[in-house]
Amino acid sequence: MVTLVLQLGCYNTYNLSLDELRKAAEGGTEAAVKVKTQEGQEIVVTENTKIGVTTKDGVYRPISPFNFTITANQLIAPDEDYIESKSNIETGNVKQVSGNKTALLVTAGVLALVAGSLFVTLTAEDKKGFGEGN
Repeated sequence: MVTLVLQLGCYNTYNLSLDELRKAAEGGTEAAVKVKTQEGQEIVVTENTKIGVTTKDGVYRPISPFNFTITANQLIAPDEDYIESKSNIETGNVKQVSGNKTALLVTAGVLALVAGSLFVTLTAEDKKGFGEGN
């Protein structure tokens, strides 16, 4: 559960068309490209950006930026040893770190530690003497 929260809780995921995802296969001159999400936002993809595709059955498959090919019929990602038919791909995805979500997650963790410490402190029994024959 903690791993799931860390994987999903700190990222914003944006959907893109395969035509926009294809731009991340090229890499541009600076190894960075702008893609447009389905919502119309422009997002920069670099070699460290998490990208992938979601298939029609809901499975997310990560792919490496600038090292995949989208042909007329399929997506080929050699780093992941992955080939998928274009007709089976629902959408492309870009995941970017969310500062707000990350801050909330860290704050929640700190608050949980403080609450746990207070609980242990306030519910502890009074110290009983040792060696009094009890």
